[in-house]
Order: sequence, then C-alpha cells, then structure tokens
Amino acid sequence: MSKRFIQADFPLYEGTKVPHLRISEGDTASCVLLPGDPGRVDLIGQLFDEYSIISSNREFKVGTGAYKGNPVSVCSTGIGGPSTEIAVLELLRLKAKCLLRIGGTGAIQEGIECGDMIINTGSVRLGGSTGHYARPEFPAVANHYVVQALIEACEELGCRYHLGIGATTSSFYHGQGRTVGPYNYSSDIIDEMKSLGVLNLEMESETLLTIASVMGAYAGTLLVVHANRITNQWLVDYEEAQMKLCQVALHAVTKLIARGVVQ
Repeated sequence: MSKRFIQADFPLYEGTKVPHLRISEGDTASCVLLPGDPGRVDLIGQLFDEYSIISSNREFKVGTGAYKGNPVSVCSTGIGGPSTEIAVLELLRLKAKCLLRIGGTGAIQEGIECGDMIINTGSVRLGGSTGHYARPEFPAVANHYVVQALIEACEELGCRYHLGIGATTSSFYHGQGRTVGPYNYSSDIIDEMKSLGVLNLEMESETLLTIASVMGAYAGTLLVVHANRITNQWLVDYEEAQMKLCQVALHAVTKLIARGVVQ
C-alpha cells in the first residue's frame, strides 16, 4: 500500500487547504460570522442575497456569499475553546480580518430575559485554550469598532440588549455550576461571577477575543439569551431569537464594511 505524507507542523491538503476547515485562501470573505452549531450555518444563509456551502468537515461547516452586496462568510466552531481555536487560527491564516461570534448564552443576572441580546465587551478567561497564547493577566476584550456596530445594530432593529463582561468556561455542566457528579469544584461559579457583575456564561468568546487580539484581527461577540440561571428558565423554541440574532449580526457587518473597518 502506498503512503502519502504532508508536513505535520501546519498541514495543507492539496497544497492550499487548511486541514480542518478544508478551504483555501480566497474561499471566504474577510469578515466571518462564527456560530457554534453547523446547523446555523445553513440557517443564516436564508438571509443572504446569494449563498453557498463550500465546506463541511467534522464540526466545521463553512458558507459564503453576499449580504446587501457585501461579501460575508459563516463558519461553525463547534462547542468550546479547542475547536474554536482551530477555526479562528485557520481563518486568520486564510486572511480573515474580522470575526464575530454569534450564538446562545446563559444569563446570570436578574433582569436579563430569554430572547434578549448580550454584547460582551470582554470575557473572563476560564476556558483554558488561550493559556497557550497569553499569560492569564492578558485581557480578552472585544474590538471597540465591532462593539459599537453591534450596539447600533441592536438599537436600529429594536432589539433589547445588555452590554458588559461575560465569562467563558471550559465545561457546560460542572464548570457552569450544574452538579452532576459526587463533587463539583466549581459549585460556586455562578455566585462568584454574578457578584463581579458578569452578565453571562458561555464557552467560546474568550478564545476568539484573546487570539484575535494577539494576532491583530478585529473580533466581537453577539449572543442571544437561551437561559437565565438565576430565574432557572430555559428557552426551548429559540429559532426565532436565533434568526433575529443573525439579522443583527449582518446589520453590524454592513456598518463595519461601510466604515472601512474591514474591506
């Protein structure tokens, strides 16, 4: 049996395709939306003027097209920091300039309702993956141009939103205070974060924001509230809220392109 090898430090399939997204430079726009769920890559395509899926491998699905005449791409990251790291690094290698995470989150403050939007200005780094990129004291912050565009998009589309710091964890169950085993070292995580004024818990933003800052890219986070851990409510039918989230994100992208923040 014949064997074929390529370089292992940063492999490229067919000479140009990054190993996990399986796309090449030029396949995507400079601005990329990052949902976690591959299914949402298909969902958001309904809003585009033209759109096509160009790659699907493991948890990574990539779509690209035009929205109001502007080139925009969408790439799923899967759940958590490690898979988000892969997507972000491979997109940046392919010359992406602006990455915007869109997804669901759990609120940990009273007064934040299911279906509300959250724009995280920064994230508490509890996710783990970014320890390989910067020391713990390095902040995970969103780009101010992206934050401003998201604020304006929410206001212009009539979406109730909350602005502030979130927390990224490496665990959905114990790491977010859901005790399912005999002992939970993070049982007080919600009380701790709530007392610090943190708005929400999720699993990907810290990775995106830290790596983008280190690599010189623009990044931000727009999330829709699927649950409130204080009121103990979980939104089951969240498709309408997710579609509104996508509309806000695309509206913000058009602002960033119009202002020349991204080309």
